[in-house]
Amino acid sequence: MAKFSAVTLIVSGEFSHDSEISRDGRISMKLACLIFFPIAFALAQVSGVEPDARSGFQSINAEDLRSYLTYLASDALQGRETSYPGERLAAAYIADHFRTFGLRPMGDNGTYLQHYSVELVGVSDSTTIVVTKGRANEKFFWTNDFIALGGRDTSISGPVACVGYTDSKTPVEAKGALAGRVILVFSGSRTGTAPPAPGGSLRRMFGGGRRDSGAVAMLIVAEDTGAASYPLIVSQMFSAGRGHPRMVLKGEPQRTGRPGPLTFIVSPALAGAILRSAGSSLGEARRRASTDSLFSPMMMDGISVALDEKMVREERQAENVVGLLEGSDPVMKHDVVVFSAHFDHLGTGAGGAIYHGADDNGSGTAMVIDLARAFEKNAVRPKCSLLFLTVSGEEKGLLGSMYYTSHPVVPLENTVADFNTDMIGRMDSAHQASGAGPYAYLIGSDKISTELDSILRVANRESNNIEFDYTYNNDSDPNQYYRRSDHYNFARHGVPIAFFFTGVHADYHKPTDTIDKILFDRIVKIGQVVYYAGWKTANLRGMLAKDGTRSGYRETSPSRGE
Repeated sequence: MAKFSAVTLIVSGEFSHDSEISRDGRISMKLACLIFFPIAFALAQVSGVEPDARSGFQSINAEDLRSYLTYLASDALQGRETSYPGERLAAAYIADHFRTFGLRPMGDNGTYLQHYSVELVGVSDSTTIVVTKGRANEKFFWTNDFIALGGRDTSISGPVACVGYTDSKTPVEAKGALAGRVILVFSGSRTGTAPPAPGGSLRRMFGGGRRDSGAVAMLIVAEDTGAASYPLIVSQMFSAGRGHPRMVLKGEPQRTGRPGPLTFIVSPALAGAILRSAGSSLGEARRRASTDSLFSPMMMDGISVALDEKMVREERQAENVVGLLEGSDPVMKHDVVVFSAHFDHLGTGAGGAIYHGADDNGSGTAMVIDLARAFEKNAVRPKCSLLFLTVSGEEKGLLGSMYYTSHPVVPLENTVADFNTDMIGRMDSAHQASGAGPYAYLIGSDKISTELDSILRVANRESNNIEFDYTYNNDSDPNQYYRRSDHYNFARHGVPIAFFFTGVHADYHKPTDTIDKILFDRIVKIGQVVYYAGWKTANLRGMLAKDGTRSGYRETSPSRGE
């Protein structure tokens, strides 16, 4: 008689429902179900995954992810701010894992670390604004009386023109007279004061004629009290990082384009001094601006404002972490599929509060580490090589990936695709409200190569079949996430990319982005899809077809990471 396995007997129904394990080795149907059905169910879950990829696919697990993220989001790393000790500890931790997995070090001098230099550029405390009438002058100082929305080394001066509120309309015939002047403008609107928001939204108030008027500077006057008071605005700007030194990549081309006028938020005391010198007052000027729908600028030809802005610079070192798993094909191993994530975050804030960055982007970093382990553990190597890249500097303007794509360890023409994971550990409010199962926003996968998007869809269908949400893939989406993580620097060079993201939440860029809120089971589902799509891509013969709407394009500079 043929010897049947337990699984065969279960399928054939030849076990007794009642008997226990007998002396000749037979077991009951009830016990067999308890033992073997969970195994059969697990196998069925990955039945569509190619056999050669299954062991690595199945090895991705919540326990390992939790272990990595427990350290990355711990207090010991102090928020992993680029170029600071916590970021270096995180880099060493990732490098140690790459070494354990047997990846080839692709950094400097036989290490896993690719170093690059950054500069901290901040406004000097010696920066001043001087208001002059005749021989009399009054000096005002940085932070005490004004704060810049940007900065560059410059000394400028000019007569003043008060143009009312941000939404006051200037007569056409008066606009030409604003050239060469320092513009004084009240924050908010004629009908109701709104506090100027730190950053880009405030800049957008000054579109059209005022930015193109030829004015040399704009002084935005804060309110005396309330949410738009000068001290509160300064506090908010510094807590948001706007008043702190900005970080730039040393030795690399910076953003180009015609610079607009210097823009400052100034205290009521400074604005009042200007208006008093012109025989008016802050209250009187505000009342006039609020009542006149067409506000003729107050030209203060006898009043001069001189701005002497000085910058201070400090050079620092940062690093990316790079490891390679060599492909099995003697020809295709010279090409790479990249798995990327940024491991930096915001550091510490007021009162020493730690920005843990568990989701942003400890979640994506933990996944790259686990992908490296999964591919190394898989019984069969893909034909193409795999590059595991964790970068710093994302929160400072995508600096680490900008440096890598300018100094790639494998030529970009040999880079098949980049799979980038950033914030994949939580759910956003839209998906929470709908009770959604595992999902990921998929961004950019069809912009350079529609073939890559097709591979992703097939890999997802054959494996976990999570929801792919293309909401943020729309070029007109105001969030512009396509430009806000490290895949973008690959895309600028024409490398096909896919960005995985699960959306923002109430703890985004706050100290409360902690590990206890991470949904590890969902990360596993996303990571397995990324793994399997990467496997398929790394076994293609030849490069991906670049047939997307952005194929081969290159823009001048990336947007700031946020």
